[in-house]
Amino acid sequence: MSRVNAGIRTAIVLLLLAVTSWLLYINIEFYEETEKAGWSTEALRNPYLAAQQFMGESGVEIIDVYSLARLEELESVGTLFFSDPGQVQTSRQLAQVIGWLDSGGNVIYTANPVADDDLLLHELGITVGWRDRDEETDGEETSLSEQMRDYNRQLREGKSREEIVARDDGEKISLTRVDFGDEIGELEVAFDNDIVLSHSYIEDSDASDAAYRPFSWSSSNYGIHMMQFEIGGGLLTVISDPGIWTSYRIDRHDHAYLLWLLSSTEGTFATLRSVLRESIIDLILRNARELLIAAGLLILLWIWHRGYRFGRILPRDSTRRRALGEHFSSVSHYLWHRRNGDYLVAPLRQQVLRRASLALAGFAAADPPRQYELLAEYSDLSPEAVARAFGVDNFNEASFVSTVRLLKRIEQSL
Repeated sequence: MSRVNAGIRTAIVLLLLAVTSWLLYINIEFYEETEKAGWSTEALRNPYLAAQQFMGESGVEIIDVYSLARLEELESVGTLFFSDPGQVQTSRQLAQVIGWLDSGGNVIYTANPVADDDLLLHELGITVGWRDRDEETDGEETSLSEQMRDYNRQLREGKSREEIVARDDGEKISLTRVDFGDEIGELEVAFDNDIVLSHSYIEDSDASDAAYRPFSWSSSNYGIHMMQFEIGGGLLTVISDPGIWTSYRIDRHDHAYLLWLLSSTEGTFATLRSVLRESIIDLILRNARELLIAAGLLILLWIWHRGYRFGRILPRDSTRRRALGEHFSSVSHYLWHRRNGDYLVAPLRQQVLRRASLALAGFAAADPPRQYELLAEYSDLSPEAVARAFGVDNFNEASFVSTVRLLKRIEQSL
């Protein structure tokens, strides 16, 4: 009977738990909330991250390149995008880029509006300038304080800094129309209207004697913003504003589609974002290997010259003790081999001078030549021999033995 009651109680408890859980479930409200956390650190460091992800989703492999020093090794690269302006500043870099284009490479190059030392633009005959604003009458310009107030107002409204920067005022932008023929049609691109390109062939095709002539160019109401050249078997596209492909603006107009059309269908898409500089190690390894070998030999010779002990260090045997005479003999040999013979003779010379000061009157107050004369009188030696006993410092074996004998004879005579 007790087992039946226990089973009934267990069933009632389970039923109550099930009813309570069901009541809680039907009263819970589920909802989704999206919180804007801002851009990631990777996106802030790489302004072309969205473009790279777009190309990756399109089936194109993406890599980053940080130097043109090994351009000849980039055989798998189909398109090389120079995201920073002014990256060809040496004749060697210019020869690399031209050679890579001749062999069939595809390059998207950014023009530099503030420097005149871009060798690639100079080779192509392209000049970069700023649009003329003298004839524009757009009304009064907004002051800096008003712009800051508008910026702070948008922040209070909940807009992110990226959204404010990427805001596109269509009424003030003159779009550049890029024509790709009947199959694709025209693309609308919002290049920076302040930077314009020019070429002598476009201005006067008959009078131009340029070595490289563009076969296509696209412009807005303010000037040309994109040119294309055929160099050897390759294609070179020069643009005035790479900002259209940054993460802020690639979703505008036809920017992403233009990047896909300009990229090669074969190979990887490489983005070159760093300034072209070769490290000192790369320069030395390529041009001065003999200098490294000579420096290594010099270091080995210096170590051999300064090192007085070779071989492994043996542990000290504490069970053996050296006699006092052996210790003095070892120290003397060490000092002698270190060319410190004057250090060995100095105690004997001081002892002779101290005994002479006690035995001879007026010896301590006399000058060295007079002291040598007094010592010569009492030891039956010539003054020159006494002076030699106290004056020689650069010893060889014979001079050292002779000096010690003279000093011992003088000492015995006092």
